[in-house]
Amino acid sequence: MTSNSVYIGIDLAWGDKNLSGFCVLIPYKKSLKIIDIKLLKSINDIVDEIQKYKNDKVCIGLDAPLLVPNEDGNRECEKLFNKDFAKYKISMLPVNRTLLTKYNSNIRSEELFKRLKEDGFKRDYNSDRVIFEVYPHSTIAMLFNNQQILPYKRKKGRDVGFIREQIDIYKKYLAKVVYPHKILKSDIAAYKGQGLKDFEDMLDAITCAYTIYFCQNNEARFYKVDDEDIFVTPISPWKVYVLRCADETLYTGVTTNLKRRVNEHNTSNIGAKYTRNRRPVELVYFEKCDDKVDAMKREYAIKQLSRKEKLKLIDASFKN
Repeated sequence: MTSNSVYIGIDLAWGDKNLSGFCVLIPYKKSLKIIDIKLLKSINDIVDEIQKYKNDKVCIGLDAPLLVPNEDGNRECEKLFNKDFAKYKISMLPVNRTLLTKYNSNIRSEELFKRLKEDGFKRDYNSDRVIFEVYPHSTIAMLFNNQQILPYKRKKGRDVGFIREQIDIYKKYLAKVVYPHKILKSDIAAYKGQGLKDFEDMLDAITCAYTIYFCQNNEARFYKVDDEDIFVTPISPWKVYVLRCADETLYTGVTTNLKRRVNEHNTSNIGAKYTRNRRPVELVYFEKCDDKVDAMKREYAIKQLSRKEKLKLIDASFKN
């Protein structure tokens, strides 16, 4: 991670009359620091703000569609996402030209993407100017809220008190991964009406920026439009793994961070008691799991296997 990496989150409003959340994060003290957060109105305003970082490596997470090739229904990327995330009861609303042009004569997110492409932005993490669609709901669920939707959006049956409670939870989640900032210390009770909505939009902008940062170096899934990646989301970090110890015995465990956990087994006292006297250990197998419960069930199942069966499982993974 270079020191001049900048992560920008945009919660884009559908219409020209509404404001968009805009946030800029930079790596800071093994965390991320908010260096700018605001509400912006026009596409020109947004482009001008992004231009301030033209000498940096910029990664943008946009909560809006970059391309909308379909007149109605869902894009294929939404269909695939909805299928993959159905087990978590998470879905995206339809994105199509008929729906979006009801809010505006042109599709604002396509206009923004066109402008940014002219400035060299690509749907490619290998670029110095990166842009992907992101979805705050899936990020919050996968990384913070136990694979469940956080119901902080306005909806029939949700009163202001309930919304405030959910947004306060949301704010506290973000405070765990972002260096202290006044917006994350705000008293939610002070907000109502449009002020509460504006606050929510700025939190979503932080999440968009954090998503594009997280997905650069962690478990993520990409979805395509026109045969090129366009949308990225974190996926469940839970894994079950098998280690080969120095005495050739096998150890099975669960984790959300394989690299860190293997290092702990090899170097620290917070590694398992079993592996502490059998160092060094080597990672020989892992599986991705839907959630913590799934990971623990699979851990138990693998532990019930004989050594011969475990070695067969490990061998099959290398062949694949």
